[in-house]
Amino acid sequence: MSLATRHTATPAEDAAKVLIRAGLICLMVALPCAGVFSRGAIYILVPVGAILTLLGAAVGEAAHGPGQLRKAFSSRAGSTALFLAFWAGLSLVWTPFLTEAVQRYLQTVGTTLLIAFAAAYLPEKTKPFDLYLLPSGVALASAATLVLGLYGPLWFIGGSEFDETTFERSIITIVVLVWPALGALSLREHWTLAAGLALLAAGAALAGFAQIALAAMGAGALTFAIAMSDPSKTARALARLAAGLILLAPALPLAFGLVMRLVGHGGPQGSAPITATMAVWADNATGQWPRLVTGHGFDAANRGFSLGYLPVRTPKSLLFVVWYDLGLIGAVAFAILTHRVFLLAGRIPPLVAPAVMAGLVAILTLGFLGVATAQIWWVTLIDCAVIAFVILIKGIYRTQRPFIESRGALEDENAGPDSPPGFNSKPAFPPISDL
Repeated sequence: MSLATRHTATPAEDAAKVLIRAGLICLMVALPCAGVFSRGAIYILVPVGAILTLLGAAVGEAAHGPGQLRKAFSSRAGSTALFLAFWAGLSLVWTPFLTEAVQRYLQTVGTTLLIAFAAAYLPEKTKPFDLYLLPSGVALASAATLVLGLYGPLWFIGGSEFDETTFERSIITIVVLVWPALGALSLREHWTLAAGLALLAAGAALAGFAQIALAAMGAGALTFAIAMSDPSKTARALARLAAGLILLAPALPLAFGLVMRLVGHGGPQGSAPITATMAVWADNATGQWPRLVTGHGFDAANRGFSLGYLPVRTPKSLLFVVWYDLGLIGAVAFAILTHRVFLLAGRIPPLVAPAVMAGLVAILTLGFLGVATAQIWWVTLIDCAVIAFVILIKGIYRTQRPFIESRGALEDENAGPDSPPGFNSKPAFPPISDL
């Protein structure tokens, strides 16, 4: 049978597939690679990739998108996310930096909504070819980061006090995206390639002594290993741990100061950076306790630190930022959202659950340890990771392969009425449209 007779897709369907694949290439391959050489590439590639995906869905007349959106927004996690966005918007009323905060809020919400629509309108089943896009992009980005990190050109490793270097952003991008990439390779049973990709990503982090990135990768690897045996139980434990850390965050500097006094270091006024940071956090928790309920307003911590209104040793941890900006109400909403996301990760098929949970742990580790999570590039990167995880989850149906012993039975089942035993009238390879 010729290839032409087996190709039944209409021109509109072909155009939709091309547009969607172009969008995924922008997000999964171009983004991690271009980020090694350009700090602003992420702001262009993410909206372009999302728009191409939506255009492909529109041309292909995808009907599942609205239902996916309704289901997502009406779920407990979706409702909590909407409330958190509402509370952050309401806090603009009392934020001290209204103009900048409004701009950042609109950018954050707009990008996230665009990615949510793109994720909802992705094809219901991921093509096998698309599963290999992100591993290819992460591998190329890791190799380039490793080489540049070793040779250390100034444009790559240099940066200002209030901004991350290109190397740091590249490493963070790799640490966030490597987990859905590893999940895709394991889903296709390419365990050797998965191990090689993990070693390459770790080598890139080691090349620049990126301690936070290495800690995040280690936490993700440990989570992946534990979740392989019992994803549901691991998800419940991680949900409680993450939610507890968020809710009890203001008590952390107070407990740290108590421990320092007990061991004879005279409280949190020492010269060590972590000691000074905890002192600033403790002063904020005790000296401005009325603000613990409402917070100082969206983007107050980030803008106050960059303009010099907050001390140099002000924590950059996501735990501090959430409480400082959004207060108790925002922290409770964020804790519930994190709890629900981990529980959802434990309910997805075990083939991909460990990779999803490892990615969540790596992201939270980066945020809790002080990555500039209030910046737009970080939010945009997390949105890209959402697309990557959705692609991974929708690719599960492609992993079932028939055993070689059953080949004859399958051939006999597919044979025509006058065909000899063992003859298969169906093509041995899937058509190009299935890629």
